[in-house]
Amino acid sequence: MNAEIGTKTKPGRAGGDESSPASRPPSLGTLHFAGFDIDLERGELRVSGAPVALRPKSFALLVYLARHPGRLLSKDELTDAVWPNVAVTDDSLVQCISELRAALGGGDQQLIKTVPRRGYLLDATLLDAPPALDAPASGENAARTQGFSPTVPARSRSLPWLVALGIACTVSLGAALWFGLPHRGPTGGLVGKNTITILPLAGIGGENAADLAEAVSDDLMIEISRLPDTLVIGPPMGHSGPDSDASQLGRRLHVAYVLSGSVQRQGEAVSIALKLQASATDAVLWSGRFDYAEQAGWNWRRDISARIANELKVRIDEAGPPFERPYAGRTFAAIDPTLQGWRLLKRAHTQKEAQRARALFEQSLQLDPDSASALTGLALSYITEVLARWSEAPEGQTTLAARAIERSLALQPNDPRANYVRSLVLSVQGRIDDAEQAIHRVLALYPNQPRALQRLGFLRLQQGRPEEVAEPVMLSLRLDPLDSEQVSRGYFTLGMAEFHLHHDDVAYAHMRQATISSPQNGFAWQWLAAIDALHGRSEQARANLNEYQKRSPGHTVSSLKASEYSRNPAFWLERNRFYDGLKLAGLPE
Repeated sequence: MNAEIGTKTKPGRAGGDESSPASRPPSLGTLHFAGFDIDLERGELRVSGAPVALRPKSFALLVYLARHPGRLLSKDELTDAVWPNVAVTDDSLVQCISELRAALGGGDQQLIKTVPRRGYLLDATLLDAPPALDAPASGENAARTQGFSPTVPARSRSLPWLVALGIACTVSLGAALWFGLPHRGPTGGLVGKNTITILPLAGIGGENAADLAEAVSDDLMIEISRLPDTLVIGPPMGHSGPDSDASQLGRRLHVAYVLSGSVQRQGEAVSIALKLQASATDAVLWSGRFDYAEQAGWNWRRDISARIANELKVRIDEAGPPFERPYAGRTFAAIDPTLQGWRLLKRAHTQKEAQRARALFEQSLQLDPDSASALTGLALSYITEVLARWSEAPEGQTTLAARAIERSLALQPNDPRANYVRSLVLSVQGRIDDAEQAIHRVLALYPNQPRALQRLGFLRLQQGRPEEVAEPVMLSLRLDPLDSEQVSRGYFTLGMAEFHLHHDDVAYAHMRQATISSPQNGFAWQWLAAIDALHGRSEQARANLNEYQKRSPGHTVSSLKASEYSRNPAFWLERNRFYDGLKLAGLPE
């Protein structure tokens, strides 16, 4: 580790030795600048007094820049300081710089300036003491009790690697996420002081126990996210570690609580065992068991969320949408194929997998034609083929999806999953504004649903508003940071937005990250090829195009253009540049 990272230099005095940083005695403390402070002891950045979360390498880079304010630092020097004895590409440095600019409110290079082909410079003056606030509050807890709300600089049109999520004249959303300040976010989703992750419940005993356990886990994610002042952070996909791992994972996700447990099933009899732990101490705060002798009593959404609300000391909003009971009154034999279909469809990477899931939903609907969950799954199986560009009859499949989802919503209008699928159908129909309204409906029913937040960013891009994409997408990545598919889609969406803003280097870094998170994301390889070709990297463009064609063979520039759903002129003004890149990369017209 570079000797200067993690140390503080006091401002030089007259007659003092300022010949080199190494000659100054190292000490921990706080570096003060106008508008922000770097607390070295706590490892914390504070912007206008509010803590802002940073990744460790980004914080180390900030410290190094802050130790050399006003000095041009080469890329090599910064890389050696932050990644000593490690081979990294320029992408790693660019990502950290982007995160710092977002956190400091300087996406337009007001504070951290780029000197082309030379390096970076922190254009700020180190102060002896923190600047006084205009109207300081009294008392050590005044900032919290009086609703402290520093002004956040207006966003530029840049979409950086990690965004300090917030809106002007409110506490930054990033600080609210990580440090427990209750706040309603710009999308209407709730950002809360109680942070919790719900580990996938283990399925025990009986056929299809794992399918039901996954469905119960999803139900709890929805209902607990609706609790006041509560933020649910997504766990890793398929986590099945021992209970001893729960608190460790909670600390990794920076959440206060972890809910874990199991679902035991024998026919209609279901027993759900749960445990709520404190991440910081490993202490078990509560454990309980919920037993249901028959299907008619399956109402764990209500029962468990009420108990968790009691433990978190929050009150359920009685005025909110009522609890859905997706299993009440349903034909028992139709439940298992529905659960199997959902489990398969959530993991589908090929057309055959989507079709197999559809066959299971159709089997369920033959037994129970009014199964809202099966109708939603059926609609999603159709629209998945269309969106993935697998379908040979996209218009017909879109019509079938629309019929199925409208029937589902007529049966259960408050199901967030059904409303999400409706948004997908509307976007394929070219009704982008209506699709956005449907996503807002999802977020009202399931606050801070990561996939819905990502979709909101994507729809804003299709509306010709790329500068508005980062806020919801970055929040989705904070809420579900360990699901590789979700992360890949998030960076893919950010990359498209950056490209539309003509920030091609940042766009390329996002697309690279999308392929790293999920190599199966063929669309990200496609965009890498286009950007490479536009910048004269012909050989790399052909290699990336080959990776795309392995995953999605048979496409042409014309077929891809025809599959776009936006009719917005501002969108197409930038999108055509992407298709020019694909032509240069060698994709047939």
